[in-house]
Amino acid sequence: MSFLDFFKKKETSSQQPEPTNNSSARDLSGVLNSVGVGLIVIDENDCLLELNESSMSYLGLSENTIGSKAVEVIKSVDLINLIKQAKESTNQVEEISGTHAGDKNFLVSATYDEENQETQIVMMDTTRSNRLENVRRDFITNLSHELRTPVSVIRANSESLIDGALEDEEAAKKFSTAILRNSEKLTRLLSDILNLSTLESGEYTLDIRSTNVTPIISNVVSNLKEANPAIDIQVTINEDLMVMCDIQAFEQVMTNLIENGIKYGTTDNSNTLSISAKPVGQKMRFEIEDKGQGIPPAERKRVFERFYRVQEKEVLENSGTGLGLSIVKNLVHLMDGSVGNEQAHPNGTIFWFTLNIV
Repeated sequence: MSFLDFFKKKETSSQQPEPTNNSSARDLSGVLNSVGVGLIVIDENDCLLELNESSMSYLGLSENTIGSKAVEVIKSVDLINLIKQAKESTNQVEEISGTHAGDKNFLVSATYDEENQETQIVMMDTTRSNRLENVRRDFITNLSHELRTPVSVIRANSESLIDGALEDEEAAKKFSTAILRNSEKLTRLLSDILNLSTLESGEYTLDIRSTNVTPIISNVVSNLKEANPAIDIQVTINEDLMVMCDIQAFEQVMTNLIENGIKYGTTDNSNTLSISAKPVGQKMRFEIEDKGQGIPPAERKRVFERFYRVQEKEVLENSGTGLGLSIVKNLVHLMDGSVGNEQAHPNGTIFWFTLNIV
């Protein structure tokens, strides 16, 4: 059954009067448009006879193109080929890409009506479902890789100890240290996965209330400076900064963003991080700025994806689960805020997030 047959069946089952002419497909234009499904009808002369708003949006067309030759105004080669194939075999269903690289994907049904010599095309945007499938596949692939590395190291070093390295104090200490380091990495990874899973499942409960976040920031900075004494963290925030937030979630967000700045935004020649806050309308915008190498523009949004890491040598050489920023994004959204990053000047990156002002 084609998409068009499905909607025809739905219309007749709702006890609507049976159309008395050959325009039943076009009568469905508004119905299809209301659910984001594009409808195109092409006449016996291969000219556009009908377009609904969704199809015009998907193909970059307008009402002025009605009456034009389809091959002249439809820029999708895949769609034109599908229309030609439908004339030869009555019905064709295929997934096609948009007219530009990185454009949307569509599931298209093209049906040729021999009696009326019309071709009816129904198209659905499948971009989001494809993207979700890619995210799921990437998540499983990356998770397998991230788990495999520490597990392999732990196993190899354990085998070395069993095979006689225990008798060599220096070697035993080296192998034991590697086991401890990778077991800690594995623990962090599993903890992050569980936290992210809880966040994305909607099971994470927040206690959002009016909170003075200045002491929280000071405590986070103090702990991270103790662990990273070479890093200079400069804080410019009012002593009584009140926002609506969950205390633990806010602490996690600040910790993850500052740790991210320390790990990827500092070098031997530039070891300064700046933390500030300023009101923007009814929101307070927090900024964590580093002076590192920055993030390529094409990768700015992707850094908040699960397991995604900027494809730069310096970044890939640093250990990390690739989940910290994804956790930040989810926590900030749960607190009714937004999150992002932008280029700092003259170099570096500003990670920012917003929360409601009390």
